[in-house]
Amino acid sequence: MKAQKHRGSALIVSLIMLTSVTFLAILSLQSSTTQVKIVNNLQIKETMFHSSKSELDAQFEAYKDQIDKIQELSNAMEGAVKTDEEEQPAPETVSLNPLMDIATGAYASLSSELRYTRTTPVNLNYNFAKDSSVGTMSAMPFEIVSTTLDSTRRFQSRQRFGFKYNVPSAGR
Repeated sequence: MKAQKHRGSALIVSLIMLTSVTFLAILSLQSSTTQVKIVNNLQIKETMFHSSKSELDAQFEAYKDQIDKIQELSNAMEGAVKTDEEEQPAPETVSLNPLMDIATGAYASLSSELRYTRTTPVNLNYNFAKDSSVGTMSAMPFEIVSTTLDSTRRFQSRQRFGFKYNVPSAGR
């Protein structure tokens, strides 16, 4: 009779062990799936950060090396002193064409803007001569903002870079 009392206990113990091992496996799988999502999101953020930084560097290099970009600087200066209907300052930015080619899979957009950082009116009769050092030089402060947005619109990298462009002062 003692042999018949213990007949079903092995089955119950093995079912409990199997259930607990299955439960631990499911928890481990969920944890690793979450970690993969975290790593993927970090990779997207890093890629967008570096894309924005590369665009920012390319835009700045264009202003250092291309004399035809001077008109954009002048437009930014004019937009900085705009006012609204109530004569309140309403500075405008100049949209720039992106200089970097990006992979279309991970991004929805890459954009850059230029703005003059002062909001006081300036005399726009400056001679934008890159190599001129005649007279007193004035440092004109500008800022380039580069924005990268991913295709899901969850991640955005927005970077700013300020620089000064030296021009001879007007009337000198």
